[in-house]
Amino acid sequence: MQGFEGLCWTYEKDYKRAFSKDDEVIKELRKLARDYKTALSFGFIEKYEKNIYSSNMVIDSNGDIIDIFKRVSKGWKEAIATEEYKEGTGFHSFILNSKLFVTAICGDLWHDDLLEKIDEISADIMLWPLYIDYSIEQWNSEALYEYQERVKGIKCPVMMINSFVDLPDRANGGCYVFLNGSVDQLLPMGNIGVLKVEI
Repeated sequence: MQGFEGLCWTYEKDYKRAFSKDDEVIKELRKLARDYKTALSFGFIEKYEKNIYSSNMVIDSNGDIIDIFKRVSKGWKEAIATEEYKEGTGFHSFILNSKLFVTAICGDLWHDDLLEKIDEISADIMLWPLYIDYSIEQWNSEALYEYQERVKGIKCPVMMINSFVDLPDRANGGCYVFLNGSVDQLLPMGNIGVLKVEI
C-alpha cells in the first residue's frame, strides 16, 4: 500500500506512515471487501506495537481479517535500519474458502532453509507477492526461468503477484501461477489486467 520505496529508514517518520490493522484505511478496505463480497490480499508496511514490518494482509469476503503475515527474510531492509525494523518469526497457514493458504513475501523463497519450512505446512495454495523490476525482455529471456526453477519443489500452486509502477525501469506487473516448475497460468509482465484462476 505504501509502495516498495515507501520507507525513508528514519524510524519516527516510517512509524507514522505504517498502518496497524485497526487504522482507518484498513477499515475502509474491510468495508469494500464486505460490500463487494470479494476477498482481498495486499502488502503493506505494518506497525505492530513499537516495531515496523513488511507484511501481507488477507481480508475475506465478509470483511474479516483472516491473516497477517510478516516477512521472515531480512532482504527488505537497508543497512541503516534500526532494531525496530523487524521480521516475522515464521510461516503459518490460514483457511480461505475451504483451502489452506500459506504466504511468502518476495525474498523469503530465496532461502533454502525457509523453503523447507514451507514444505512442512502442506498448503493447497501459496501466495507470493513481490516487487521485481526486470525489464520485460530480461524477465522473458532469463529471470522467469530462474523463478520457475526456484519454486519447482513446492508441491502446491504458487501464485506470484508482482507490483506495478507506471514509471520507467520500475516494476512491470504480471501474475504467474507456477506448478511443478512450470507456468500454469499467467498475466504476462507488462500487462494490466486480472488473472482469473480456479483451484
